[in-house]
Amino acid sequence: MWSFMFTILSAVLVVTVMVLRFKGRRKRILAAPIPGPCGSLLIGSIPLLIHGPEKIIKNVREVYRTYENSLFKMWVGPKLCIVITRPIDIEFVMTNPKLNKKSVEYSILRESIMGQGIFSINDTIKWKYNRKMVSEGFSFPIIKSFIPIFHEEANVLEKILQNKCDSVSNECDISVPISMATMEMIGKTALGVQFNAQYYGHHRFVENLQTAMLTWEYRISHPWYLSKTLFRLSTVKYQHDRSQKIINEFTDDIIKKKINELKQNNDDEKKPTWDSEDVSRKTKTFIEVLLGNYHNMSHEQIRDELITIMIGGQETTAIANACTIFMLAHHQDVQNKVFEELELIFSVGDPTRTPTYEDLQQMTYLERVIKETLRLFSPLPLLGRSLDEEMKIGEYLCPAGSTLLIFPLFVQTSPKYYSDPEKFNPDNFLPNACRSRHPNAFLPFGAGYKNCIGIKYAMFQIKTVVSTLVRRNIFAPSNRCPTPEHLRLMFLTTLKFVDGCHVKILPRTSIPHIIQT
Repeated sequence: MWSFMFTILSAVLVVTVMVLRFKGRRKRILAAPIPGPCGSLLIGSIPLLIHGPEKIIKNVREVYRTYENSLFKMWVGPKLCIVITRPIDIEFVMTNPKLNKKSVEYSILRESIMGQGIFSINDTIKWKYNRKMVSEGFSFPIIKSFIPIFHEEANVLEKILQNKCDSVSNECDISVPISMATMEMIGKTALGVQFNAQYYGHHRFVENLQTAMLTWEYRISHPWYLSKTLFRLSTVKYQHDRSQKIINEFTDDIIKKKINELKQNNDDEKKPTWDSEDVSRKTKTFIEVLLGNYHNMSHEQIRDELITIMIGGQETTAIANACTIFMLAHHQDVQNKVFEELELIFSVGDPTRTPTYEDLQQMTYLERVIKETLRLFSPLPLLGRSLDEEMKIGEYLCPAGSTLLIFPLFVQTSPKYYSDPEKFNPDNFLPNACRSRHPNAFLPFGAGYKNCIGIKYAMFQIKTVVSTLVRRNIFAPSNRCPTPEHLRLMFLTTLKFVDGCHVKILPRTSIPHIIQT
């Protein structure tokens, strides 16, 4: 009996290999000259991906450094991935209208909570329309009006960090408090709602988002689960579906409440007033812009865009804020310069005032610090595009049906574009240094037609949060994480902390002088 079964399985395997070889013959012929690691037809580089979200970054980095002189290939089973490494080739890919289609891996986002949001959608016409609507919600005047909210929540964050600090060691894991602060900010600025996430110390959206992101990573690192049919058989699908239901219900509730609120406001505005010209109108939030186009967008479209914005506005800025504080803690000379810049800016007028747009514009050194942090800790480590037709990229003719991959995290830490690339050095973003290298050697917000629309939002928010915290506290390395090399990171579609982000927090009022290097 067992002999018979083994014979049948062997026959099925042989037939499978033959079919794959026949169907992918043209692809294999064109891929042959492209450099890259060897791998069998059925397995390829899958072993690099199945050791968990923390090991993926380390494993792929080793391969990347070996082959980064040009684009290179990685077989993931029968799937051909072509990794684009050089900025000039990245520019070609990111600006080519024939390469706007996201890779198949983004299908797991469409099947999950992001749906047809602008980050995951592939319908070009819908993408253009939706992006236009989303962009209106993040126009410059609107984002500028958010600065007081950023500052208000930064003040709350500062108090919470002080309360969470160990009274003896002064150590604190800043990752969760900062995550809750950014959640509150995106709630107030984009949705016009208050979550009270900072005071509760947790939020069901963030908690269930973590479950969804773990599922995304699991499906990417186990490529056979990109198949809907096989994924239904996995043990993680139930947990994912439960979290997806909670997130969708949470967002639906926000939409309904906002529709009722806007209707009530419209009814109130129709009522006569003594002097209607004196009635001020508040700046619209992102959700109000979308709901203003309610007849042109379905409820599902609005929900997908809201979830996409909440993820983009919460996840990426949370890790950027935490990593900036972490790197300042480990580089006291840089922290001193940031503080000196802030002291000079706030020496005029009320030193405790809410920062203005003009104040943020003067924080040029802090901006370099933030960019250098984003260089070393790119919130989006991976970008992907589908190659639907044969195309020459660089020196190679790449076959149709391939997936093009770009790793901002590895491009930005390459010795080809940065001297001493592992060193934290804000001078990498001095004007002359920026002009001397290709713009696409730095792409934490993507590039080309589908770059992140929240760049200004992110920079305003991070500047406000970090400047508020640094003006009142000195940050130093914790015993739990004594060097930057001890910070453990993992890939969950975005960059995430494995076990938190620990620093020491010392109030400036209790210390007569800034720590000297």
